[in-house]
Amino acid sequence: RRGIFLLKVTRQMSTYDPQVCSVVSAPAEGPGESAIRRNNLISDKLITSPFPDEPAVNTVVHCLQRSADKFAGHNCLGRRPIASDGSAGDYEWEKYADVWAHCVNIGLGLVTLCELKSTGSGEGQARLGIYSINRPENFKALMGGFSQGITACPLYDTLGPNAAGYIIGHAGITTVACERTKLANLIASKKGSSPLKFIVLFEEATDAERADATAAGCTLYSLSEVTEAGAALKQGPSLPSPDDWAYVMYTSGTTGDPKGVILSHCNFLASAAGLLLGNIEPLVRESDVYISYLPMAHSFDPCMQFCVVSAGAAIGYSQGDPKKLVGEGGDLSTLKPTIMAGVPRVYSRVYDKVMQGLEAKGKVAQMLFEVAVSNQSWCMSLGFRNPLWDAILFGKVRDALGGRVRVLASGAAPLSGDLHKFLKVVFGVPVCQGYGMTENAAPAVSQTTEYKGTGNVGGPIPATEVKLVDTDDYKVTDVYPSTAEEFEKQVSFKGDFNPDLAGKVIERGEVCLRGSNIFKGYYKMEQETKEALDAGGWLHTGDIGMWCPDGALQIIDRKKNIFKLAQGEYVAPESVEGAVGTSKWVQQVWVYGNSFENVLVAVVVPDGEVIMGWAAKEGKKGTFEEVCDTQEVKDMILQDMTACARAAKLRTFEIPKAIHIECKVNALGQGFHVENDLLTPTMKARRPQLLKHYQKQIDALYADLKASGSA
Repeated sequence: RRGIFLLKVTRQMSTYDPQVCSVVSAPAEGPGESAIRRNNLISDKLITSPFPDEPAVNTVVHCLQRSADKFAGHNCLGRRPIASDGSAGDYEWEKYADVWAHCVNIGLGLVTLCELKSTGSGEGQARLGIYSINRPENFKALMGGFSQGITACPLYDTLGPNAAGYIIGHAGITTVACERTKLANLIASKKGSSPLKFIVLFEEATDAERADATAAGCTLYSLSEVTEAGAALKQGPSLPSPDDWAYVMYTSGTTGDPKGVILSHCNFLASAAGLLLGNIEPLVRESDVYISYLPMAHSFDPCMQFCVVSAGAAIGYSQGDPKKLVGEGGDLSTLKPTIMAGVPRVYSRVYDKVMQGLEAKGKVAQMLFEVAVSNQSWCMSLGFRNPLWDAILFGKVRDALGGRVRVLASGAAPLSGDLHKFLKVVFGVPVCQGYGMTENAAPAVSQTTEYKGTGNVGGPIPATEVKLVDTDDYKVTDVYPSTAEEFEKQVSFKGDFNPDLAGKVIERGEVCLRGSNIFKGYYKMEQETKEALDAGGWLHTGDIGMWCPDGALQIIDRKKNIFKLAQGEYVAPESVEGAVGTSKWVQQVWVYGNSFENVLVAVVVPDGEVIMGWAAKEGKKGTFEEVCDTQEVKDMILQDMTACARAAKLRTFEIPKAIHIECKVNALGQGFHVENDLLTPTMKARRPQLLKHYQKQIDALYADLKASGSA
């Protein structure tokens, strides 16, 4: 049954094919654009709510209120109590009715004690910062603020005082709710003209903590005090409207200051509706249990939590320590969730753990597992599973996630095709890969639970429509090479030659999104907003996509060469190259990474004069190539590049972890030059050509890193 969700699907179910991810809903709006595509199940309109027959339920906080009424006695929020010896107990639960009452009182208390009274929509809404790991108080502070029309400005729990202080100042945040471990950072961020006036501590505040806050010019309350002040008023909520701002959510950014993404309640509710209703059966059932461990300051986990709350299901919070997530007595094995969302790095760890365990058991165990994976994959292609392998092998792997998972979701960056297939085979459940960004409130495109394909991100959710637009390098009229020989000569199409696509038009271009989940703009950044949102309401993502024959979208590149690593961190390679290129040993450098890898690597052309001068001083004989082609030189250059990167304040993930030395240079000492087509006439790097030229070396670098456990 469709459970709590009421949806009138206008498409005839008899014509619905779950292996077709999208359909054309409108022709191209202009030259250089693809047709507009929508979800295959619901294509006649873009949905905005999980409850189209209940128009009064039009914000995410209305969904919580609804579930508190319909599922008052259901488990809502769970946490593990920590004993005095540091051990974690079984999950303890708060019911929906109690959570809602607590949220309402928190909201009233924030208005009363912290002066968070809104004077209008948008700019007139009060701002609440939340600085904490994932925990019930984080959720209740969020929803408590929402219940009074307050805008949330979450702060990543990893931020230091300077970064937190920037966001507090830029967003005009006067009150921050935080946990004890963040209090010192928060007080340290209170400098100069900081607007911060009130701090709400999740734990009971000590006299010393209150004194420290007072010395910094802030008033410190415990959450219990805020709750009691709200309860004393004996009033109801003052709920927001769909267009009111739910969040100003700051992105991590790649260069410069972070950008505040303005997201309305309508934006997030539309995204949640798209996930919930994009399948034949709802993604979340009222009996489900979801584990929350991805950062609540990022759009992915809040969207998943809103889906869960809309269904009246349960949210269990991890302890906030990745090392305590898996393993015996870990959060997963204790909670036994039925739905889990992750990023490729998390799933890669699962894969690595399985492989390490097999390696420890010897070659026979490894061979048996390989046979099992191969046979089960073949069985699944025929529409069934071999119960033998599930009983003797795969069941033990599933136990690592608690043994009850029925849906795995993946976002932030694409899963590799091999890892995606592995997860589907071993866990025997749908592994739904999606695509989106903070600017569209998390999901825009997603695979359904019924879809069998891998290597793509599925089709548009029912809340979003998608088109591709020409860029300098990718066109909607691109033609796939006709032969393997032609394929080898070009650099535009990646991977192996696919004879099924030979000679066909393959629509490629910048991914553009439109729907009720598209953000309102960047806070106080009018020019950046105009660059991202066009007059037609389309969000230009900067990602390059390709339509697959089944209507699925495949993400293949970044328009401006900015890319994500497997954990979702953005990398601007030109900035990295500028930093590491200051090393005295480096003449030229090209930095590479992609969303299937966790670290960067680089190809370096050493400075001939510096290298040969060092060689003469050290008494090392040989040609430039002979001197460079040694591990000693490679280590020396990498060490100095790392020092330069740190001096330039690059983040750890922006520092290349391995390098290949290019020893073959022209008369100017260049390894990359116009003659070998690796530089443009204006001396800019031709990145596709560089990747094509050094693909084998790049593959070898990553293989060595993985073999050593450094990737």
